[in-house]
Amino acid sequence: MDPSDFGNSSCSAPQGASLVHSFDRKVRPYIDLIDQLRYLGVDQDVGLPAVAVIGDQSSGKSSVLEALSGVQLPRGSGIVTRCPLALKLKRAPGPWVGRIKYRVQGRTVNTKLDSPESVGDAVLQAQSELTGDDLGVSKTLIELEVTSNSVPDLTLIDLPGIARVALAGQAVDIETQIKDLIRDHIGRQETINLVVIPCNVDIATTEALKMAQAVDPTGERTLGVLTKPDLMDEGTERNALRILQNQVFPLRKGYVLVKCRSQRDVEAEQTLAEASRVEAAFFKKHPVFCHVHNGGKMTTTTVLAAKLTEELVDNIKRTLPKLRKELAEKLREARAELEKQGESIPDDARAKQLFINARVMRYNEDVRGLARGEPSRNLPRNMMLYTLAREHFRTWLKDLKTAEEAWLEELDVLIREYMDNRWGRELPGFVSYHAFENLARVHLQRLEQPALDMLAVTCGSVQDVCMRLADDVFQFLPEFNRLVKAKVGAQVQGQEQRASVLIVTLFRMESMVYTQDMLYQNNLREEHKHDLEVNGDTQISSNSHKYPNTYKGKSLLDVGGLDEDLHVMNKHLRSYFKIALTRLMDMVPMAVRFNMLDELVVALGVELTALAQEGNLAELLCEDEDTMEKRRMVMERVERLRKACSTIENAL
Repeated sequence: MDPSDFGNSSCSAPQGASLVHSFDRKVRPYIDLIDQLRYLGVDQDVGLPAVAVIGDQSSGKSSVLEALSGVQLPRGSGIVTRCPLALKLKRAPGPWVGRIKYRVQGRTVNTKLDSPESVGDAVLQAQSELTGDDLGVSKTLIELEVTSNSVPDLTLIDLPGIARVALAGQAVDIETQIKDLIRDHIGRQETINLVVIPCNVDIATTEALKMAQAVDPTGERTLGVLTKPDLMDEGTERNALRILQNQVFPLRKGYVLVKCRSQRDVEAEQTLAEASRVEAAFFKKHPVFCHVHNGGKMTTTTVLAAKLTEELVDNIKRTLPKLRKELAEKLREARAELEKQGESIPDDARAKQLFINARVMRYNEDVRGLARGEPSRNLPRNMMLYTLAREHFRTWLKDLKTAEEAWLEELDVLIREYMDNRWGRELPGFVSYHAFENLARVHLQRLEQPALDMLAVTCGSVQDVCMRLADDVFQFLPEFNRLVKAKVGAQVQGQEQRASVLIVTLFRMESMVYTQDMLYQNNLREEHKHDLEVNGDTQISSNSHKYPNTYKGKSLLDVGGLDEDLHVMNKHLRSYFKIALTRLMDMVPMAVRFNMLDELVVALGVELTALAQEGNLAELLCEDEDTMEKRRMVMERVERLRKACSTIENAL
């Protein structure tokens, strides 16, 4: 875009018609697109391409913006700009149109302005409403739209001037507040930083340039604007020229030198059109700056406007693909968050009943699916009840195996001690059934407590999952969630007691030492066959290592070596324990599953359904205010992101 595009018109309008034909009509859609996104508030979610204007106090920042926009902005000493001001300039035929927008105390102010001269008072009024009378600053954005046939197509964000000393009525940390606000804008990679630097100060002391360099060390996003060339001491122009030619603090986008209206010119009611003519004449006649002015690329507000628009549009074009992708991703995240929050509570009584019924049904379906290993929706693995229960059952099986191996290791010793202490009138070779029965009971009783421990661990897992699921489904209904958790606790406790009674009963039945004759004989025959294989020096079977005390080296009828009575008793006990342990391996987990999963699901479903039907809906559906506010904010976010995605899709 050539700045010479400005120069073929009269100067009847503010800043002259040198801006009327300044920009290609193709740039407007890009700037409008970003303005629409910013109006939707999308800059809360993603970074939008922008031009942020920063400068130290009294750097001439307001004068530059006035020259670009053709409107009179607030002026004065101290902090004049106290809120970010989005200055949206739109070139269009017809009369001048201005409008100011901002949000304050939950309402939107949208005021039409009468003339360029009324802008300053309107901005001051908006700042006063947003910051109060304490002369502080606010992060709330004020939008100032100006449509005219004499302005460039451009959007600028004016930021407060950097204050170093707090004035009377200002917070002592006012400098920190302002710098934090500025960093929020200039730190974004999508932002072009327009740094206003007066020529009559040492550039090395300019705080605005230091801040821009801190966030943009290579100067790729920074454009410098040198102001007040008419206030320089004679002989110092060469220093400004070196800066302008990018020889002191190099910036990729370079510098532009401008001369704007002074306060005296404003008081003398010098028009912006006249100021534009004075500016051009100043550079044309200046003994030092005339050389760079004649090139047409380093001086005047006209050149600055063209350069800014070109840079902004190029920036928009470059970032649009990334912006489109980010908006789509943010929309997915917001929708997922809204789904997690749940829909808002209806007002109608019947609708409320249907609402709570649907929530309870969802909870019951989740519990049922988790208990059956068939979850109805995607939930974390640590909430899969059936999977957790099976893991506890496997642990129980390992405990049984460990107990069995330890018992078999000491079985011969236990039998010998028992028989030595309780030997009666029996002759050798007669096995005592009483001894067999008591040894079996003692060992099986050892397994009762591990079974109850496994039940307790499983109950803990079940209750934890049901409680967390309640938080997930009813988190926005604190009273109903509390009642659901109370029901869960009571039902889990009740089912645990029933399961405990059943397990204790199983072990009491095991104390009867009973199995079917045929089943026992088959197991005994297997043990006898196993002994023959080992004693006959045949290859040891793969399971023989489990029974290290098996009689070796002699036949069953040989009374030499290991005591025959001990060996026979050992074989009978091993045969019976295979049967008893096989029963317990399955029956204990089945008792736990029956009560803690199957029965709990049914009982809990009945309880919660009754609670939803019989409870006071006004109390049950009393939603937490924080949750309501959070949902409202998420809903607003979803809506603005949806509109933003639609806007950007229609524009591409």
